[in-house]
Amino acid sequence: MASVSLPRGKNLSTQQTLALLQEMDEADSDGGEVSFVQQATDASSEESEKETEQKPNMPPRKRPRGTGKPSQSHTAKGGTVWVEEDIGMPSAVANRSCFTAQAGPTESAKRKITSALQSFLCLLDVGMLHTIRDCTVNQARRTEPHWNLSVHELMAFISILFVRAIMCPVGAIVDCWSERFLVPVIKETMPRDRFISIMQHLRFDDKDTRAERVKTDKFAAFSDIWTRFNENCAKSFTPGEHMTIDEPLFPTKVRCPFTQYIATKPDKFGIKFWMATDLDTKYICSASPYLGKDPSRQKGERLAENVVMKLMETFLDDGRNVTTDNFFTSLSLSHRLLQRKTTLLGRVNKVQRELPQLARMYSVRAATRRWPAAVFYNMLDLAAGNAYILYKACTGWTGKRRLFLSILAQELRCRFMQHKEILAQAAEAAAAVPGTVKTTQCQVQESCNRNRSRFTCATCKKFTCAKCRDDEHWFCKRCKV
Repeated sequence: MASVSLPRGKNLSTQQTLALLQEMDEADSDGGEVSFVQQATDASSEESEKETEQKPNMPPRKRPRGTGKPSQSHTAKGGTVWVEEDIGMPSAVANRSCFTAQAGPTESAKRKITSALQSFLCLLDVGMLHTIRDCTVNQARRTEPHWNLSVHELMAFISILFVRAIMCPVGAIVDCWSERFLVPVIKETMPRDRFISIMQHLRFDDKDTRAERVKTDKFAAFSDIWTRFNENCAKSFTPGEHMTIDEPLFPTKVRCPFTQYIATKPDKFGIKFWMATDLDTKYICSASPYLGKDPSRQKGERLAENVVMKLMETFLDDGRNVTTDNFFTSLSLSHRLLQRKTTLLGRVNKVQRELPQLARMYSVRAATRRWPAAVFYNMLDLAAGNAYILYKACTGWTGKRRLFLSILAQELRCRFMQHKEILAQAAEAAAAVPGTVKTTQCQVQESCNRNRSRFTCATCKKFTCAKCRDDEHWFCKRCKV
């Protein structure tokens, strides 16, 4: 019997192999007995072999993570040893850093917050409003000795900023009083010229002592208000286990020593701020402006480490985790945080991605040439965002942020509008009593030639002289008809 040649590079089935072996000559065998037992799984094996023939270049299956693969270590040039570990494996650091704080609004905030206005006043408190009011009045009286401003009117001014942000954010702010773009609630709250006057005189510190304070604090024109705002943010809310550090740009083109141009930001020009934010709620926990070289920073300390440690100072030692981008991440920073029971999750890739900011929507910022005013507008945006978070957490309210801003604006101007109505009623009562007001020109001029009068018509409220008045004492001839 002739010898049988086996085909190369081809996988044979069980039946094909059996037929070939039966045709083999005994000389081709080593003399041993060959037995064949056909299994019940031949059909499945044939199918698997067909699949192998159809996909000869299939990649090998990936090893699942966490299967006990030996750790790989890498040594950096500085001698630091980095060890690669499987994802999901427990670590000793994670066990040591257990979150111990109670996240959410603080007890004092829960007691105070019963309305949208109260949540806002937890951040921009009445003391800060009095300071702004006093500084604004002092500035205005340099040129207008009788100029005055009440705290309630200042709150109404802020309410107009919020209404404009949600009703007509595009265009000049004075358009809200124009016939084409009129916003009735703004016109009812305050005349345009009065609003512009407050905006022009708005100040946040004592100008007489600013020159001395600027020598040690570049942010002196707004430093006091900003510090108190930061303290109120920290007192009103306890952040959760995860926090983030970011560097947003407050948009403005005013001329000041620390205005920056950053091409990669949505707004190219502005003042850069460092911010610590709660990851879950986006609540702004702490923020500080970047003013250039800091003389208080120790020699050899990295700027990024200094910034992170200052922002997180109030929130350390509670087992939190901080997420940063590649600008802040470093091994020395992770060691410093770990000593304060805080872990670090850092990004090392070059792709920058900004964190979502509530202040981007419905912003009250307006055109200004003074950087303290620009910072004040941005602080109002941050305060409104934080107030929205506090109000929802304390009351269980589930409305949209735009509706919250509308309610807040209404509550801000409520006291001022009540006071305004009381003054109007008092003026009407005084005008209706003879001899209580000075004489003025007749506003009716139906039968006179610019006569003078101190009486008003009971219907149209216009000053009416004796010739233009009807037989009844308090009606002019026009209204009587």
